Amino acid sequence: MELQSIENLRFIDRNKLGGEALFVVNDQIFRAELSFYLQGESCLSIRLGRHDKGVTTSDLESYLRKHQMDLRKKVQPDVVRLRKERRQMLYGD
Repeated sequence: MELQSIENLRFIDRNKLGGEALFVVNDQIFRAELSFYLQGESCLSIRLGRHDKGVTTSDLESYLRKHQMDLRKKVQPDVVRLRKERRQMLYGD
């Protein structure tokens, strides 16, 4: 199992981002919803949401546990960018 990309990151709540992850398993692509819980501009934890039935929940959760630090680092630039965009939208330039 390998994470191909994380798409459509967006704020769900003040300190929660949602996104769609694409996983490659045996040359097939599976989608899974991920929730990223934030504190400031740091990602504290990642939770699995709905996903395609071709891959098991336990396999996805195991992957998230093993690669949590890498995933946090991967979304960090997006968190900073989205926070900045949100501040600009709320408060103007």
